[in-house]
Amino acid sequence: CELYAGVGLLGLSALSYAHNNNAPSGDNKKGLRWLRCSDENPANLNCFNRAADSMPSEVTGRPKFTPIKQKFKGKNGHNGRKKNYKKPPPRDTGKVSYMVASATNALYEGQALGAEVIIVDPPRKGLDDEVLAQLCKPHDPKQPLVDNNALLFEPNWSINFVNEVNTLIYVSCGFDALARDCDKLLSGNAGWVLESATGYVLFPGSNHVETLAVFRRRGRRRVIEE
Repeated sequence: CELYAGVGLLGLSALSYAHNNNAPSGDNKKGLRWLRCSDENPANLNCFNRAADSMPSEVTGRPKFTPIKQKFKGKNGHNGRKKNYKKPPPRDTGKVSYMVASATNALYEGQALGAEVIIVDPPRKGLDDEVLAQLCKPHDPKQPLVDNNALLFEPNWSINFVNEVNTLIYVSCGFDALARDCDKLLSGNAGWVLESATGYVLFPGSNHVETLAVFRRRGRRRVIEE
């Protein structure tokens, strides 16, 4: 699950890497079981779908997409748009999906339920308070192991929406916010430990450094079997 995904660059890269490194025999069931990305910018959805459609079907689980180009005649015989154009039916998105929503709303919609890894690339202000609060919740062994919130009947306040997550990949462009979020994660009772933190100069010639921090959660984790 990728929150603050933008156009899904990190999530789709992870999807491709997992497939190429975990499915050498061509077994499509290996690699990532699914990938869910979300961002509140609606303009990113089309970019995400174009990127996913350009990837091999065996990686994304999507059927090969061929856009249909239709030409319609206008009043003077010129090509024009048909007024009664009908929106195409929903596509099969395979095992990759994109939700236009804030990180908080995406969590509450169940985007991270059943996920073992969460990737976050928040703005300079860091993680939203609600997202950080969910990550700081301890694992609830009594919560049903599901990847769809339609299967949970408890009120939202009692659900741990990141219950099965054992790895948090945090890409930070604001070190002060990262330090604050890191302190809350490590001082909470969710079992997080900082495995590594590495700075990268992504824009040579500038003084901007991105920090990649990897957190692991201690304790036994459960996995949804196919």
